[in-house]
Parts: sequence; C-alpha cells; structure tokens
Amino acid sequence: MLNRITPVVKYLLIANVLIYFIGSGLPEEVFYGNFAFFNPFLPNTVDPINPLFKPWQIISHMFLHSGTGHLFSNMFGLFMFGPALESYMGSKKFSIYYILCGIGAVILQGVLNYYDMAQLSVDSPQFANEVNSKMVGASGAIFGILGAFGYLFPNVEMMLLFFPFPIKAKYFVALYGLYELVQGAARFQTGIAHFAHLGGLITGLILLRFVNFRMQKGLR
Repeated sequence: MLNRITPVVKYLLIANVLIYFIGSGLPEEVFYGNFAFFNPFLPNTVDPINPLFKPWQIISHMFLHSGTGHLFSNMFGLFMFGPALESYMGSKKFSIYYILCGIGAVILQGVLNYYDMAQLSVDSPQFANEVNSKMVGASGAIFGILGAFGYLFPNVEMMLLFFPFPIKAKYFVALYGLYELVQGAARFQTGIAHFAHLGGLITGLILLRFVNFRMQKGLR
C-alpha cells in the first residue's frame, strides 16, 4: 500500500527542507514574522485586525518548522503516507487536499485562540502573548493525510516503533485523534497546537465524506 515516492510528495519534501534551511539563515523576526501564521482577529480591541497577520500566512505557515525534530516528524509522515494517497487521488486532488487540510488547521486553532483571548484583559501579559503567538508547521496537513489513510485504507495493518504490535490504520487514527483532543483540552503540552492537528484531521475527513477525491481513470 505504501508506494514509491510520488511527484507532489517529492516536491513538498524538497520545498519544506529547503525553506527550513533558508529560514535558519535569516533573522527570526523577518522570516517567522512574515511567514508564520498569526491569528488575524483580536477581541475587545479598537482595531480588531492583528497587524502581525498577512493573508499569505494561511499557506506559508505550512512550510515553516520550529526545529529539525519538528521538520523530520512531519516529513516522515508525509513520506510514509503521502504516496499512497497521491496515487489514489491523483497529484492535482492530492495537492488541493493537502492545502485545504492545512487551512482547516489554522481555522480551528484561530477560532479557539480567539476565544481564549476574549477571556483575557487586553492589558494583560497573557493577552499580549496570545497576540504574538505564531503557528508554524505542516502538521495540520499531515494529520489530514493520516485521517485520509485511515479512512480510505482502514484495515491496513501498520507496525509502529512506539507500538508493540500491529495496529489497523483506522484504530491508529482514532487513537491519535483522541490523544490530540485530550492533550489540547487539558493543555498538557504548551507550545504545541493540538487543536490545529485536529483541525487538519477533521477537515480531511469532511472532504473525504462530501467531496470525490478518487482519481479519475487515466488522470493524474
């Protein structure tokens, strides 16, 4: 089921790695300040638009990573599960699916972040911290890929390094989604956008349920 590397997956891997190394040589305030995602809306303020937000951040944040571990884990997931999905969907539909899952991730994270800010005083350090908090990474899109793999190939058995026995894809995705929900709700790991992960997963499942992402015969 896990096929050879496919064209879009290859280009995404190259782009993410190249952008990571380019960014590592630039000042953080220039690179992340312009291309990471900042919540566009500010509650209880005179100007409700966050000046740190720029429209292209909705896409550009997917190609930025906070460290080599973050980059590796996302690219490993893309490498492992992306080719099977691109082969199933075709390159064009796979590209659209990937981007939409990443957008769905920032929407859910942004809505919840806005709700959190609405509970705070605009003069508080916590509010300022939320305004300046950035989101980076392909994790939302990768969770969309994981969700699609579990949805389309539910009975494929996977042997994972951290799991002592084979597990079917549908159970792995369900358990991983539950883990992210618990982690996000309990705020066990600060600095990790668990609800963005869920946003990508949920967006992917909605797309698969209501949109035809099967490749038309003879088309890529």
